[in-house]
Amino acid sequence: MRLTRPSFSKSLFYAIAVVFVAIGGLWIAGGMATFTWIEVSEMIPLNKVVDTQAGQDLHTNVYFIRQNFQIQAVTLNATPEISGFALALLGLGVALFSFLPVWQAVLGATLWLGIVAFTLSDASFPALSQIISGQLFSLSLVALAGLSVLSAAAIPSFLIGLSHGSNVASSKKNRSILGLVWGINLLLTFSNQRFDLGVRTAIPAFIWMILAVGLYVYQNKDNKALLGISLLGLSSLIPLLWHANTPGIQAIESWNLINQVVMGLLFPLFIYRNFGPLLAQNLPIHKVIHKAALLPLHLIQIGVLILSVGAVFAFNSGAYHQGMAAKENYAGDVSVFVGDTQMAEIHYKNATLHSRLNTKSNLSLAALAQQAGDTETFAYYVAASQSINRDPALSVALANVFATENRPFDALFTLQKSDSADPRIATQLALQYERLAIPDSAVYFYDRAFSLEPENPLYIANKLYAESTYLKRKPEFNPSEDLAIQANLVAAGIPTAPMNPSFVPSADLRDLVYLYNGMMFWKGKAPLYDLAGWQRSLGEMFPELELLKSWQSFYHAKPLVALNQLNVSIAADTTQGSGMTGILAFWKYATAYPVKTPPISRANALAMLEKYPFQIPVLQQAIPLVPAKKGYEAALAALQWNEQNPAFYPIYATQALKMGEINYADEAMEKLRTLNSALYQASQASYLAEKQRALQKTKF
Repeated sequence: MRLTRPSFSKSLFYAIAVVFVAIGGLWIAGGMATFTWIEVSEMIPLNKVVDTQAGQDLHTNVYFIRQNFQIQAVTLNATPEISGFALALLGLGVALFSFLPVWQAVLGATLWLGIVAFTLSDASFPALSQIISGQLFSLSLVALAGLSVLSAAAIPSFLIGLSHGSNVASSKKNRSILGLVWGINLLLTFSNQRFDLGVRTAIPAFIWMILAVGLYVYQNKDNKALLGISLLGLSSLIPLLWHANTPGIQAIESWNLINQVVMGLLFPLFIYRNFGPLLAQNLPIHKVIHKAALLPLHLIQIGVLILSVGAVFAFNSGAYHQGMAAKENYAGDVSVFVGDTQMAEIHYKNATLHSRLNTKSNLSLAALAQQAGDTETFAYYVAASQSINRDPALSVALANVFATENRPFDALFTLQKSDSADPRIATQLALQYERLAIPDSAVYFYDRAFSLEPENPLYIANKLYAESTYLKRKPEFNPSEDLAIQANLVAAGIPTAPMNPSFVPSADLRDLVYLYNGMMFWKGKAPLYDLAGWQRSLGEMFPELELLKSWQSFYHAKPLVALNQLNVSIAADTTQGSGMTGILAFWKYATAYPVKTPPISRANALAMLEKYPFQIPVLQQAIPLVPAKKGYEAALAALQWNEQNPAFYPIYATQALKMGEINYADEAMEKLRTLNSALYQASQASYLAEKQRALQKTKF
């Protein structure tokens, strides 16, 4: 049984066309980056006056958000390897079934798998997958190399058909023009690729390869064997392009250009030898090129293969070593997918033996080192990758390593060598100047980053921070909804839109600092939030939520709750104890400072005790209107927080007697006698009368 249905050839051809489109898209996209930019937010404290009550100022920290960048290795995506593997199996199957009966092809494949599994010392699935995928990828590269030789004549044969005119003169003129354009462009591209000529208008080498192979596949769209080989060869390009396996791409480009240049030299002789008489009669020879009787095209292709191999070795085997480096890089990627990082490192290092400075190997090794926490190795491979292609992301990665290792000037010089027109680099330069305590330069580069990309919220927020911190001026209001901008505006004392009652912070420092600054600024006008609930999930990341719980209670008319919470926090030392001690003293002073209070009635007595717990008139008027237990608790709390104020002792003593706590009442009056004997004498009569009533109650 063989693949004989014509419809299958069409389906296969269309599948290859889709693969060509995917390959073109991957080439234009440039592949996935090994490292990605990560935005990092930091809290920068600024001590300022956040409240004024009773002639006293409350100084505490607000926080600015300062943002910069870190570079993080991207997790490899197995999709291109899986897709390439599936296409390679399909192409190999089509090619084999075109030459052999199905049973023979299946038997051969089964025997091959059995030999591979038998020879493995570790016959686990990861080991088996690494071997099989590696061998199939190598076969794909060989198929692509062969396809490059076979397709070397596709472009000139297409141009001959395109140049065919209505008469001999017209055809000759067209052939001369098209041949000259083709030859010059091919030589320019080859010179760029091989000798770094630097001609920007030359056609990219990869386009020459795609054009040649694409035309060849189209010219042989009914040949199932060639279609299978084409699919097998093209399958290797998907993982190469997706993961930016530069040695493989360069090897393919170099090999293909050598083939096309050699064919460009031999093809005119082939045409003249076989089709000279037909050319004189202006016959369409492009239709019979593959049927030449005197000197078959296959002989020319064999000659191209021999000469191209010689050219590769004449050029120090560059294409061969790049191809081997690509194969090792592919094997390293597969090892990463199956979790074998040790084997992945071996493969990537083997790739550097074939192509020492290839970017793919060095970046992959840097990614493995970063994941393992090996900073020195990470920096070594990042620096090695920078020697060929200076990437802003890698400059930042290297500068961050220098900064971490306390080498600030090395970090600064590394960034200065990068692209200063990139706002991300300008941001990192500003950060580095801050670390070197050069604020003028820091402000300049924060402003430069903003000017390069004025709509980006990150650079706007940094500009607000720099203006407030270093220039000591209020920045302009910005209506952006970005929370970093909102947080920095509030920290600078610029009112923003009131906080939304439905706001729920995520595990993002920008959200949490906005919440902190917003509650500091809006105080009692801020909504009541579930801070205790948020603290359970975000408390470790943002311990300042402990202070915010007390802050919210105080400015929502629950000063006693706030003082108790804050006192517990100070005892536990969960955040900045000294700063919270100052807040505690301010709140206690503000709560006890005499203020004008609304009239007290039985309906509002409890609320008045909660809002004005240290106001003597409130205690005297409201306690008789509430249950005895509530009155006792209010008097006790007021006394505990104001032990040096004699006025609270008679109030507490009276409430203690009402609760039957005669001993506590006596202790309170004795303490009052030592603090203020005049007040003690003035309160003695009413106290003794209340005590007598309390004693009478105990008799029952």
